[in-house]
Amino acid sequence: MGAAAGRLGRGPRRARRGPQGVPPAGARGRQRRARHAATLAARRVAGLRVFTLRPVAADDRDRVLDLVSTGLAHGEGDDVPGLEHLLWGEPREDGLGFVATRDGEVVGAAFGSVAERGGVLRAYVKVVVVAERCRRSGAGRLLLGALEQAARVRGATEIQAGGSAPSYWWPGVDTADREATAFFGACGYALPDGAPATNLDVDLEAHRNLVREPTQPQVPMRRLTHQEWPAFEEWMRETWGETWAAEVGGALRRHPVSCFVAAEDGDYLGFAAYDTNRAGWFGPMGSDPAARGRGVGAALLRACLSDYLDAGRTACEIAWVGPVEFYARVVGAEPGRTFVALRKPLTDDADASA
Repeated sequence: MGAAAGRLGRGPRRARRGPQGVPPAGARGRQRRARHAATLAARRVAGLRVFTLRPVAADDRDRVLDLVSTGLAHGEGDDVPGLEHLLWGEPREDGLGFVATRDGEVVGAAFGSVAERGGVLRAYVKVVVVAERCRRSGAGRLLLGALEQAARVRGATEIQAGGSAPSYWWPGVDTADREATAFFGACGYALPDGAPATNLDVDLEAHRNLVREPTQPQVPMRRLTHQEWPAFEEWMRETWGETWAAEVGGALRRHPVSCFVAAEDGDYLGFAAYDTNRAGWFGPMGSDPAARGRGVGAALLRACLSDYLDAGRTACEIAWVGPVEFYARVVGAEPGRTFVALRKPLTDDADASA
């Protein structure tokens, strides 16, 4: 080490290298840094050229499902039927989907939707997944950019990551997922005003006694049937709105139907559903003010979670929670993941600054 230092000391003076090989400031340093940046940019462009983007096609279904189900971490892609509905359940005029291919192989996919919420025509990013070997190569940005451009064509004025109710996989971006938050942040997405969405965790095995506790509601309760869906859907739309009505419709795809209802004298007074979008997630649930205080909510909740126990599930998440104290008291729910809605305006000015 000493000999090497001596040789360097007697030779021509060399500019010290900064982080990642970037020369320090100064006229010559700025020139070298400019050449360095140009070289990196050229490499990035060259890397992007290996991918081909195109709209998703019907015969991509199996390849995309395999890519998404294996590409989502921590078992998030285990519910393949739920993923299939998420990606292909939207009418094509509302749904957005693109794939990235390399040498004819699908190596990335992005799906979204467009819907009007509160007078705003907004696009939603449902999922962006890139094969492990192709990550950090620009494919994710290309796919997200394709979704954004397609959303502009549809007339959307902003785009949001997650929360694409009634068909969604996450209420937003998981605040603990640093990779996802960094990716969307680098693409110009920011946190708008509004509270984050909180999920609760229920250890079904540890709280088996609470879940199985006999409940005697003062209102008759039963599992929803396919035959009564038209009347129930009408009540849902009138009482809880289009979004929840459509989301609860997902319960009809499960076997048995994953929704319980409370009714009295021919009138619906409450409901609770689970697995409407993805397996292991409870919700939504609601009860008419006339039924509150009569044990209806607790009975509906326990009926759904008892189905989980019967199926051998040991834990579940309660999504997009409102009354935390109620769930904690009835089934021992505890705070779980927190999600934030990251949004980006779909304007030329926003793109220029991103």
